[in-house]
Amino acid sequence: MLNAGRETSSPGTELSENQAKKEKEKLIKELQLITEERNDLRDRLRFLTERSMKNRPHFRPNPYYEDLERMEEAVMSILHNLEMENTEVHENNHKLKKEITFSR
Repeated sequence: MLNAGRETSSPGTELSENQAKKEKEKLIKELQLITEERNDLRDRLRFLTERSMKNRPHFRPNPYYEDLERMEEAVMSILHNLEMENTEVHENNHKLKKEITFSR
């Protein structure tokens, strides 16, 4: 009568072990997905806080932005050329002033 209330351990144990195994596998897969999502969100946040548009994972280039970049490069090149020319003119002016002063 003492064992009447208890179930046999083998069929119930096998069933609960299988259920536990399935639940464990399910939880492992869920944990992996959550970890991947967390890592992806962390990467996105890092890229956004760095303010680096070219390093963003899902960056779609804006054609207007690319045109502006090309125009900026052209303007900066012209500016550099003008600065070099200005330096040359300044040096030549300085030489001419020296010659004028020397000849007087």
